[in-house]
Amino acid sequence: MESNVTLQNTFESELLLRSLIDNSYDGITIVNPQGKNVWYNKSFLRISGLTTDQLNNYTAYELVENGWLEKAVVIDTLQQKKTHSSILKFPTGIEALVTSTPIFDNENNLHFILNNVRDITQLNKLKRDLEETNALTKTYRQKLQEVQLSNMNGSHIIYQSPPMEKIIALANKFSGVDTPVLILGESGVGKDVLANYIHSVSGRNDKGPFVKVNCGAIPEHLLESELFGYEAGAFTGANRQGKAGLFEVANKGTIFLDEIGDMPYSLQVKLLGVLQDMSIQRVGGTKSIPIDVRIIAATNANLQEMIKEKRFREDLFFRINVLSLNVPPLRERPEDVFALLVHFLNFFNNKHNMKKTFSPTLMNFLLGYHWPGNIRELKNFVERVVVVSDEETIDETLLPSNIRNARSEEINTVINDDFQNTTGLTIKEMLDEHEKKILSYYMSKYRPLKKCAEMLGIDLTTLFRKKKRYGL
Repeated sequence: MESNVTLQNTFESELLLRSLIDNSYDGITIVNPQGKNVWYNKSFLRISGLTTDQLNNYTAYELVENGWLEKAVVIDTLQQKKTHSSILKFPTGIEALVTSTPIFDNENNLHFILNNVRDITQLNKLKRDLEETNALTKTYRQKLQEVQLSNMNGSHIIYQSPPMEKIIALANKFSGVDTPVLILGESGVGKDVLANYIHSVSGRNDKGPFVKVNCGAIPEHLLESELFGYEAGAFTGANRQGKAGLFEVANKGTIFLDEIGDMPYSLQVKLLGVLQDMSIQRVGGTKSIPIDVRIIAATNANLQEMIKEKRFREDLFFRINVLSLNVPPLRERPEDVFALLVHFLNFFNNKHNMKKTFSPTLMNFLLGYHWPGNIRELKNFVERVVVVSDEETIDETLLPSNIRNARSEEINTVINDDFQNTTGLTIKEMLDEHEKKILSYYMSKYRPLKKCAEMLGIDLTTLFRKKKRYGL
């Protein structure tokens, strides 16, 4: 009776062991000295993609010879009778770490080979993702360093228009306090230059750095550690000594959070806490680190609409919007266009050791263009034509089509607005009516009349004659 109980217990233990191994997440196979599979679990079938027919009827050598496997690690173990490991990619697309371990009998003869097959597809994907994000972060840091170490002193703002004069006057007032500032405006209007200006004329200029952070340029899962730093071992791939965040780097100075509208909603809560307590806590840390930082934020997004859509926190908006500056687009301050054209022409002439000038016709085109890309578009245009032009005088032949066609679109708008009013007129009368409206439009927009004539491409005498003819 006792013997039967022992046998039953042994049988049940073996069934349990087989069930546990069969349900292991790792693939497991047992191969005999001839390379034939004598046992395998369900996970190996899943990982390898091999069928039971292939595993039951073919040796490891034959599986490779028939092209069902690129390589079999067990073959190396069979030949050398020692443990081998290698990373293989199976026909299923799964990458796995395969370890083949020889098992010997009491007389040291090869008895079986145990193969352990561990799916590392996700692990490798995470590794590649980490390498990619590290590369992005490295590039971002290099750009940040270039900005910080560049020869810009932040106080060099080019403007002539009354709207910008008011903006600069406010910026000077704001520079005297540490209250957060929110700078609004379209992309390319120079929000970063204005933020740098506020820092440069403040008392913080001599105490700490101006640190610019583009909240939309850093991958979302890295932004928190970039802003607040992390402790040693906070996550896989982290620096062993930990790392100070950009808020710590900016201590005693100014941190500029550009495109704050792109900051993840979950991270906005932590930023709100920093604004309230003036302290940060590193990722993976428990210690509160006090900071002394002036915060300037900027965005081209409509934050109030984002609040309605639950994409931006209302309490954070009120915290950063104590003092605000709304930088108008270039089309609303045409006086600045001329100043910027002259400035960038001189800048790129010096940079490329050239002496280029704009022809009067080209300058008139540029002054009449609406610059949808604002200062960034204007700057890029000037550098391109300075480099591309073969002549000392840059003329309108180098104009891109968007600028060249701007005047045609402007004229078409004027004509189409009142076209219905020409019904019943002869062709000559319609042409006269259109010419009158175009002249009236240009004379109201461009002063003096000499400039108006140049924009229309006619001489001043002709403009006076037409003006008299139409009673303008």
